[in-house]
Amino acid sequence: MIKLTNILPVNNNKVNRLHLLTTAFFLALFTFPVLPLKVTNILLMSLAAFTLFSFFLKPFPVGKLILRNLVFVIPFLPYLVELCISGFNPAARFEFEKKILFFTAPLIIPLFMKVTGFKNYRLAFLIFSFSVVALTIYTFSLVFIKGIPFADTAYENGAFIFRDSFEKFSGLHPTYFSIFALTSACFLCFASDSRSTAFRVSCYVLAALLFVAVLLVAVRIAFITAAVFLLVWIIKSKLSLKGKFSMGVSVVAVMLLLSVCLPSLKNRFSEIGSSATTGSLDENTVSQRMMILHCSLQVFSDNIWTGTGSRHFQEKLNDCYNSQGWTMSTQRNFNPHNQFLSEGVNYGIFALLVFLACLFIIFRRVFRMDEGLYFSIAIILFFLSESMLERQMGVYFFGLIAILIYNLQISNGHASE
Repeated sequence: MIKLTNILPVNNNKVNRLHLLTTAFFLALFTFPVLPLKVTNILLMSLAAFTLFSFFLKPFPVGKLILRNLVFVIPFLPYLVELCISGFNPAARFEFEKKILFFTAPLIIPLFMKVTGFKNYRLAFLIFSFSVVALTIYTFSLVFIKGIPFADTAYENGAFIFRDSFEKFSGLHPTYFSIFALTSACFLCFASDSRSTAFRVSCYVLAALLFVAVLLVAVRIAFITAAVFLLVWIIKSKLSLKGKFSMGVSVVAVMLLLSVCLPSLKNRFSEIGSSATTGSLDENTVSQRMMILHCSLQVFSDNIWTGTGSRHFQEKLNDCYNSQGWTMSTQRNFNPHNQFLSEGVNYGIFALLVFLACLFIIFRRVFRMDEGLYFSIAIILFFLSESMLERQMGVYFFGLIAILIYNLQISNGHASE
């Protein structure tokens, strides 16, 4: 295990102070779940400035480094092209700015790691995880102080009041919080192989806290992802085949029991049945999702070769919603809620295939690390349910963690020291 105190390599019994300061900016980036986006952007710019300054002081060949990380850049080049050919249209600029991290971080982070010799990825993961834990404790403290979980009305209409209150207090959409919490729980479990018993127990307790928080927030895809995590852990465990089967059945049984016992989960999953009978687009989120999926597929099919462009995709989707009798308000400009469809709707089938090919290259390497396996599973499943890269918070989450893992030297499920 990489010691948590071992941040940078030591040369001649000294740590380069410039490298240490640069590393401080890098590690601070992983507190982004609790930071305003402007502050996170400033940290990224500071990291870039200090990294480039360190590089210019002692340059080295970067050709292979850049080429290897182009897989993070290539899928989003259409946003840059559209911005240029549209004459810097405000709508195109807005969409491009959300993806700008993919035009900077794939060079800056690998260059930072090469310049400083940074390898202590678990420290970065722990900082991210502790930030999510702090946000969880803060948010649920306010939710319970307000007495929201004890009100029956909080769980009506798919637990709308409970989830809406959580989003207001945390500043995070429940879906984004859920994927942050699930991956943080995994990171904490893998970081718990410290020799310190107290630290190991603390990590497991905090991971359990995050897991419970995910269940309470009741994001359906997060519930499914949590179940998949547990099943993958069972499959990878050293239990006998019989033990794995028994444990797997137990996990499924417990998850099913929770889905009918926890008020928030119960109301969220009850929408599946009620959507078949009422189909109300105003009150039933499952019916809304079905309409969004139908219209997204329709718009994708109608513009399969070149897409609508990021400037026009919402207009086309809204036209479809209206044609199906779903009158949209300014607060209901729903995107496809599927990252793969978002790419296809925006720029067509070829852009989607490039996106999938780049993801395959990234995940093929990221999968080789224990933490990376669970991170990748979460990303793939959440991409099916949310257009995560259409928000900067999702871009930072996927970009920072994926680029860091992708650029580690990985062997036998662990990053080499």
